[in-house]
Amino acid sequence: MKPKLIIFDLFGTLVFPIEKLKKDKYFSFYKSLGIELKTPEDIKMFTDIFTHLMNFAENWRDFSQKLLEKVMRITDQKTSDKLSNFFEENIVYQVYEDVKDVINLPCQKAILTAAAKFLFSNLELEKYFKVFTPKETRFLKPDIRTFSAVLEKFNVLPEETVMIGDEIERDLIPAKKLGMESILIDRDNKIKNTSFQKISSLRELKKII
Repeated sequence: MKPKLIIFDLFGTLVFPIEKLKKDKYFSFYKSLGIELKTPEDIKMFTDIFTHLMNFAENWRDFSQKLLEKVMRITDQKTSDKLSNFFEENIVYQVYEDVKDVINLPCQKAILTAAAKFLFSNLELEKYFKVFTPKETRFLKPDIRTFSAVLEKFNVLPEETVMIGDEIERDLIPAKKLGMESILIDRDNKIKNTSFQKISSLRELKKII
């Protein structure tokens, strides 16, 4: 298998979150701002809004302002700044050690993610990967148009492309439907039965590709 293009998912595939605070600390902070999440329904609604707004935010300040407007119907700058500073300090990501093993693979490389670029811009992944967020594709995984947008940009065919991801439903199934080779990265061996080729480390790609 000698692909012209490898598309990588981001979270769980190339990067992981550094846990600075437990979940209850986040809820306590939200409560101090007047955002009380008392029920599972409250939490789900907040999470859905959080995720949607994150896909298209420009930076933490922009995201925090939009979040407060959506959840609390307020635009208080002081509160927004507190929220922005809190997120910037506590939501941090790190690159997996084995990413360095795929940087020099002899093909083009892309990242396909729903995350806004500011979340990981400090990791300098754009030196090695062409990054595609919803701003570039206009769609979200698992919509196959998201994957098609990447193929069109590189002018390659699905059968010339490999998709690497840690989520079967969002990463691999839509890629396979288009005709891409799809490989599951399961770092903790959580998925026992799957028809997809599976690796536990990106280092294994050197033997496959």
